[in-house]
Amino acid sequence: MSMKKTLMISALAAALSTSAVSVVSAATVTNATTVDITINDTAFHVRSIQANNTVLYALRDLGTAAGVQFMVNVKSGVTAYFNNHAIELHAGSNAALVDGEAVSLEQAVQSVNGSYYVALEDFVSAFGVDSSTDASGLIAIDAVAKVHADDIRWIDADRLLASQLTEEGRIDYIVNAHTGAYTQLLVSTAASDLTVAPNGKLAVYTDGDGIVNVIDLTSKVPAAKVVSTDNSIKPELVWSADSSAIYFLQGDKGSVIAKMNVADGVITKVLDDKVDYKSGLAVSADGKKFFYTVIKPGAVTADATKPVDDDDVAIDNTGTEPQLYSFDFSVKDNKPVKLTTTTDDKVFVGGAADGNKAFYVSVEDNKPSSLVAVALDKTVTKLIGDKDVLQAIVVGDKIYALADSADVTSAYEVNIATGAVTTLGKVEGNVSEVVAAAGTPIAFVIDDAVYVKSDSGLKKVTN
Repeated sequence: MSMKKTLMISALAAALSTSAVSVVSAATVTNATTVDITINDTAFHVRSIQANNTVLYALRDLGTAAGVQFMVNVKSGVTAYFNNHAIELHAGSNAALVDGEAVSLEQAVQSVNGSYYVALEDFVSAFGVDSSTDASGLIAIDAVAKVHADDIRWIDADRLLASQLTEEGRIDYIVNAHTGAYTQLLVSTAASDLTVAPNGKLAVYTDGDGIVNVIDLTSKVPAAKVVSTDNSIKPELVWSADSSAIYFLQGDKGSVIAKMNVADGVITKVLDDKVDYKSGLAVSADGKKFFYTVIKPGAVTADATKPVDDDDVAIDNTGTEPQLYSFDFSVKDNKPVKLTTTTDDKVFVGGAADGNKAFYVSVEDNKPSSLVAVALDKTVTKLIGDKDVLQAIVVGDKIYALADSADVTSAYEVNIATGAVTTLGKVEGNVSEVVAAAGTPIAFVIDDAVYVKSDSGLKKVTN
């Protein structure tokens, strides 16, 4: 639904004149009765009527409970103000004006004894809220204003970090995982993605100059603080398990693995083997074992018999498939070990907390994508091989994965120690991501919105 920022009162006459008008006679309207509707997790008594075999609800009862402000219109209508939008309704009309733009209604607005009544689906669409009805017929309305998230991750069991891309850069928000209410955290034009510490107290990012900053997420007024003035390029930031240090790839080609202490900003090199194009850094809980991916760039070739200005070049991609490596920092003068050599594409998922296994999604043409584990001795095991794995994430001693089977997307839980796979259930809609962290619920990104899983079902917390 498109909502313009300016209320265009002049559009009212044209919108109403072209809309179908339905006036219900007194004989076709039942007397008002009271029903209980849950609005923003609180039960309210709402008047309702039956009109032409359709249940309509008192607009003022629904709106007041949701936080709508009303004003009687001089043209015998009602204007409602909600979440920075103006919604105008008139008795007998099959159209509402939302910020001056006509929006069709399923049922005409009815006026009974001075009160406006509307269909539930029309209240939902005109006011931009969400509703659901359970098996017993109980209606629940979620009218909390929500932010759109282009990226989402957990802070702790009660809060999510949502990032929204803008023309100027990015805005980061803290989102209440129970209600969807949000507060702005950071507005940036050149900052890297925020990475949340395991304890949920800090988030780290680099600015456009490579300077590392942390934000205290426990503060009532969070502010960025510089940890180190080192301005080397840091393409990936990974927290230590105890939230005291940050590991990162260093340099424009991600050649070096380094460690920075948060307390004093001191940087030490972990690995500098002169191998470029590392990515997907994962660190064991004790900070001694590392996993990462290396992608060899394609070789540029040209016909030496032709002039160089012909721009007649070719790229040989032989051997450029991503390969996984491990490195044990606790062994003096140790060297990285290449764990994989196969030609499949590998989407790195993460490493086990004890550093003994790494996980990736194996992608091959004309085959379902599979979730794979590779051990330090290079033993490869398929954890999910009979379904098409869409995405996976390592969380403590478990892996959560989304996979398709027979055109149905389901969520799965994999026990890292045993390899046992448990089906968590089918996920309806266009689901693209499962989001989880230690000690948090599971969330799903469905049709670009974030839903948090609870005992009662899925709760929408972003738009």
